[in-house]
Amino acid sequence: MAANWWLALIIMVVFNGIIAWTLFTGLEPVSRRAKKWLFIVANVVALVLAVSQFFWMDF
Repeated sequence: MAANWWLALIIMVVFNGIIAWTLFTGLEPVSRRAKKWLFIVANVVALVLAVSQFFWMDF
């Protein structure tokens, strides 16, 4: 069960790392509204993946 919690944490960290990398290394300016929605959508996807792995992955 502890492995499931670690995997969920890794999923969230990876998705937030991708968001940070995209926003900090992007060459074109991005509006605050677009940044906010990118953050929200990516975190919702990461949360769904993190929760779903509890149901489909047995360690």
